[in-house]
Amino acid sequence: MPRTDVTDKICSDCWNRGIDAYGTGQVFLRRSRKYTRLLQALSFFGIIVPLLIGGVVLGFGTKEAYLEKLITMAAVAGVVQLGFSAWSIVYSWPDNLQYSLESAAENFDLAIKFRELGELAQAPPGDLETRVAVLKAKDEARQMADNRKGITAKELHYAHRAGLRQFGRACEECKQIPRSMESTECNTCGRF
Repeated sequence: MPRTDVTDKICSDCWNRGIDAYGTGQVFLRRSRKYTRLLQALSFFGIIVPLLIGGVVLGFGTKEAYLEKLITMAAVAGVVQLGFSAWSIVYSWPDNLQYSLESAAENFDLAIKFRELGELAQAPPGDLETRVAVLKAKDEARQMADNRKGITAKELHYAHRAGLRQFGRACEECKQIPRSMESTECNTCGRF
């Protein structure tokens, strides 16, 4: 297929979708790290309190005077831990972790595939439009699912900066190619 304005526009759209998909993958990867830390802390504190009580009783016996205070402290810690457990159930931390991991993986895969198609601008293959249409359908389905998870404005800024940085593209507003993931004053690729 010869290179035309139409194929250039298609490839440019692929680059933009690749940037967006990569950035969205970074958002969900970041969320997955948060949920992993929360669930690990919840599991740790759910195990450590009974272990400490059991260790103290085994080591020093049940007749020590401080045991009553220790059990009171353990009861308070247990109530707090139950509160966090209820919070994790109500807000579906394990489900959100699973979704975030799946979304990140699929968005990174989409970004790679869009990048590959975007690089074909110099010599577009004959089936470029078909390949792009199939990939766009997958991308739009993923975007719809991700949008139901409530991506915030700050996360959008973070995602845009991550995508621009990964693909070596300049921001439309500040005209800078991001070199780090530190937030800037730019209203498009910063302020997150």
